[in-house]
Amino acid sequence: MGHDTNREYWRHWADALLPHLINQGIKETDIHFSGIYYYDLVPQPGDGWKKLTYLLTREIEEEMQRDLAVQLARGDGKERLGRGPLKDFVNLVADNFGDIFSYILNEQVYQQVNDRFYQSIANLPGPVTLIAYSLGTMISFCAMQQRPDQVKQIKHFITLGSPIFWFRKWLQKRAKISQRPTPAHWTNLAGRIDVACPHLVSYEACPPDTDLECELEKLNPVKGHLAYFQQPAALELLAREIARRW
Repeated sequence: MGHDTNREYWRHWADALLPHLINQGIKETDIHFSGIYYYDLVPQPGDGWKKLTYLLTREIEEEMQRDLAVQLARGDGKERLGRGPLKDFVNLVADNFGDIFSYILNEQVYQQVNDRFYQSIANLPGPVTLIAYSLGTMISFCAMQQRPDQVKQIKHFITLGSPIFWFRKWLQKRAKISQRPTPAHWTNLAGRIDVACPHLVSYEACPPDTDLECELEKLNPVKGHLAYFQQPAALELLAREIARRW
């Protein structure tokens, strides 16, 4: 589950992941891929979200800067953030993930996206391994908590590049982040240099059952966020975790 203009976005994920799953001993005939498309329901990142949340823009960015300062004070080193001023890093987060506010704050968008999620899951044969990426991790978190009866076939929940840390304050408008999103096993895979800061997914929130890290990018946090299905080491780690609970 991810946010992409292409309805078939998940196919390149599947093509990249398939050989690694086979190497883990899973039969190709037992593997079936599908995707949940919702780009048509959520405004794109950048200026689109700011038009919907204009009055909150300064509050959002100031909150992010405070969060970043707290994490640095706690010793979560700046090396994880790549190069450049911290304010620029915060602006990167806002520009790349601002569509999240459209999902959280717009009631119509929220319900439409969740309904698409339930319909897509209902059409899949179980058991299901749900791989959620970026905004998809937050949609999955909210939707699974809201209607657990609709997602019983999900047996393994995997989050990649999750920005829950940055948006936990607003996410709490829709979900109880101190509680599990699902009874299914939850695995969180975080790139060390990722603008979403997925290694902080459990900060002030329910921790995953399994928390893993891998190196996707050495300098650029945006490239790091986009590299989960490009780096063989990440794909191998992902496939191993899927196979462990197949």
